[in-house]
Amino acid sequence: MEKFTRGRRPFGAGHLIIATSASTERTQLADELAILQREHEDLELDLWGAERINDFLRYQADVVARFWTRETAEVFCTGAPLPGVPAPPLDRQEQADRILIGPLKTIDVRPILRAAEAERASAPDQSARKYGELARRLEDAGFRGHASVLRSRQLETLREAGLLHKAAELAGHLAATALHNGDRFELRRLSRLLGDLSRGEESAGSDHAATIGQHERLIHAAVDAVLHPLGGASGKFAEALNGGSAETASYQPLLVLHFAERQFAMEPDLLATQRTLIDGAIAQAEHQAKDAYSDDVVMRLRLVRAEYDGAERRTLLRVARQGAVPGRHAALIKSREARRYCLEGRAEEAVDAWREAVHDAIHAGLTEEAAHWLYAIRAVHVQYGPLTVEIDDEHRLAQALRATGSGRVLDRVRDPREQAMSSLVRKKPIEAVLSARCWLTDSVVTGSWAHETEAADLLGDLYTDSGEASLAASYYQRAGKSKKLMSLAEGAGDLLLPIESLHEGPWWVRHARAALVAVQSDLIPDDRAVRLLDDLTDLAIRGLAGELAESPTQSLTIQAVKSACALVSRGTQAQAARLLDLLASEVPREPGHYRFIDDDHATACVGIASAHDDLADSALTRLFDLAGHGVQKASSLITEGPVLQLVRAGSHRKVPADEEVPPSPLTEEQRGALRIKAADFVAEKLFLADVILAELDPGHPSVREQAAQARDRILGRPEPDPHRVAFGTRMVSDSFLVGFLGEEDRKKCLAKLLDVAGDPREAALNRQDALTAARNLAIQLPAETQPATFQFSKAFVLGERDGSHLDETVTGRPHPLSSFKIGSASASLRGQGLYLAAASATALDEKQWVCDRALDLLHSDDRTLVQAAAVTLSAIGSDVTRDIDVNLLATHQHTGVRQASAVLSVQHMERHQDLAMRLAKDSDVRVRRTLAEAATHMARDQTTSVAALLDVLRKDVRHGVRAAAFPRLGSSGT
Repeated sequence: MEKFTRGRRPFGAGHLIIATSASTERTQLADELAILQREHEDLELDLWGAERINDFLRYQADVVARFWTRETAEVFCTGAPLPGVPAPPLDRQEQADRILIGPLKTIDVRPILRAAEAERASAPDQSARKYGELARRLEDAGFRGHASVLRSRQLETLREAGLLHKAAELAGHLAATALHNGDRFELRRLSRLLGDLSRGEESAGSDHAATIGQHERLIHAAVDAVLHPLGGASGKFAEALNGGSAETASYQPLLVLHFAERQFAMEPDLLATQRTLIDGAIAQAEHQAKDAYSDDVVMRLRLVRAEYDGAERRTLLRVARQGAVPGRHAALIKSREARRYCLEGRAEEAVDAWREAVHDAIHAGLTEEAAHWLYAIRAVHVQYGPLTVEIDDEHRLAQALRATGSGRVLDRVRDPREQAMSSLVRKKPIEAVLSARCWLTDSVVTGSWAHETEAADLLGDLYTDSGEASLAASYYQRAGKSKKLMSLAEGAGDLLLPIESLHEGPWWVRHARAALVAVQSDLIPDDRAVRLLDDLTDLAIRGLAGELAESPTQSLTIQAVKSACALVSRGTQAQAARLLDLLASEVPREPGHYRFIDDDHATACVGIASAHDDLADSALTRLFDLAGHGVQKASSLITEGPVLQLVRAGSHRKVPADEEVPPSPLTEEQRGALRIKAADFVAEKLFLADVILAELDPGHPSVREQAAQARDRILGRPEPDPHRVAFGTRMVSDSFLVGFLGEEDRKKCLAKLLDVAGDPREAALNRQDALTAARNLAIQLPAETQPATFQFSKAFVLGERDGSHLDETVTGRPHPLSSFKIGSASASLRGQGLYLAAASATALDEKQWVCDRALDLLHSDDRTLVQAAAVTLSAIGSDVTRDIDVNLLATHQHTGVRQASAVLSVQHMERHQDLAMRLAKDSDVRVRRTLAEAATHMARDQTTSVAALLDVLRKDVRHGVRAAAFPRLGSSGT
């Protein structure tokens, strides 16, 4: 049976139509109609069935179109449109009149507006009511600006009539509505109006002063909370909402809704503390007049309550699936449920819930929101997989859907995303932040997952540009932007950015937090470092066992291992042993197989060996095993100072007599086992195998053989070919090996290297390698051979030998719009020439010349040359640096120059004690670490000034600085 209501519609005087179904003419209803006709003889009663209604609508469509509106349709029929009867066409003429003539000048509005104007003086109450009715009609039609004009006239009318308490109540309601619609400008204006009303009533001592003051305090608190770019006024807003008068404002639910949704989006952990406030707002909204607007408010408040109330969540989900709520509400409920599933790692359930939300949204006409949820589905596939060729299907569907309409769940004056982007382009950072916060809130409320991530990312960028590193870090973590977070941490200096729990949140959030731990491992306090190391190891264990819901590439597991490796030297011995055991399975592999954690694994081995004597043998054995399986990072670390100090026995390098060397934790048997592994590297031709063996066991027969081969490679280097250039030479490492041969071999190799360095047909990078290799040999040759080398290097230092093959195409600056760019170091040879000159300078005047040239290079725009000059000044010797203005070097913007000033200030502590103390507070950790290393080296003098400096450095916020200020620092940090 078709469903109709018993509606009454007068078609003429005394004529009443009763609409029924087609099958009711010979039923009890017909008998009842006859009785009614006898009782009311003055009325003509007619009984229409569905067929007669259809016939009438079919042949009298022009008549129906004139009176058919949404209201008449709701009264006339509660079911679907009648079969065969199309919807009335849109009156284009009326639409054109409203747009071109203006909505205030149309024939249905102008008479009422004139009447309202005429009654302003005589009947202000009626005038204000008419202004309000017209404003409501215009708001419903979408003419917000014209409605705002009429609302202003309504307020002016009430104020002129002295009805200030009504004006204040209306202004408060309009302000709450403007807040609800995202109209910050109207909100500001109404807040100022309420302030004027409140001050006027207080000064006059009116009876309504308290009521008006309450309206003013509520709206003023809302304005402060909304317009605070850092979100710092939310607490005062909550106090104003909770501390109202005995009579709650009628618009209180709107304010509570805005506050609760913003709290949910920005600080969800604190949402449950506002339980009483939210419950009261729901109760108040349910008892007020019912319409679609108030129903939306109640539903959104209930959705907020569902975030901390499991029973409410289940109730809403049940009524949405049963179809007991309107389609727009069902879509919103399901999208919020999908968001929860996504946060909990339940990807398949999230996709299903969002698909249901898209279905309901399309039926409800919410095409824009349906498109957003399609993008949310795509984001889930990106974050959780599967990564297939069909991953862009939802993107294409969303594009097609947006072409059919633009219905939205939230009614906003302007799209906050567009407003944020526009403010960003116009360089209005405050407006951009406020709009971005509104965008984030709307995205969370509607469950638009992709937009939520984009909004959090934009807020992170805006706060980064504004110098609010802590806020930026929070939003970057939320968006899972690990690279931006790491860059932010590196630029934040000694500021410890907030790191939240590694056990909560989706995998990309925990991935970003773990990445932040790795970057800030040197800043984290010792006790927290121990706790974080346990959390990271637990994550790594679960990830390697396949127990984490994460991306198909296991990003979270890999980052957990990397961060644990970065932090392991700060932990206990038991934690270090646990991590070594965990990573034991990562060493056996196929030849040439590389894993993302290999480099971090190797670095962690060095840190463990340096921090824990009992684990030194296990850690170094693991390091050599990694090198044996082709991990180049492990091979490089073996050739560096920390490892060589631990296995220093057998090294050919001589330790200065005045330098104290700590005892090695390894036994002679353990060191012998490592030397055997190094000899195997040579047989397998691994990376740096010959250098490693020469460092650890210079007396091994293979060392001299490898040195001879290095000599032959240097001497047999072919002439440069203009049509073919090879980069990445072995000249530097070969020069080290040649040092194990006789003096004549070293001289021949030096001459050859100088020839290569002086040949402009060679590429600049190869000539730089030749100069560096020449320096390695020059420092090992007798003093009588140095003057010639020094004279040769002077032309390079002065820049007279710059200019090499491929400078214009490879080592030069590419065009900004060029798609082919090669990132390389400076093409200048002056820096390497300065190193060679410093190594070959023996006379005092030669050293002074090198010192003067280094000071000249400090003014260069090439940072590579500035760094070379700084290193040279710190190593040239105190006999020629005594007269340098170290205070001036300490003000240089280049970190390397300030490091040089730190070294020089310690060398001349009697003159620069105050400077050394100032450098102990330098903003760059590298300067302070260099100062600590230099002071520790000078500590054998036991001077009072050095001891005082070390006391300051041992309290540094950085663990690395504290460690450098002690001869040996374990994991405790003391």
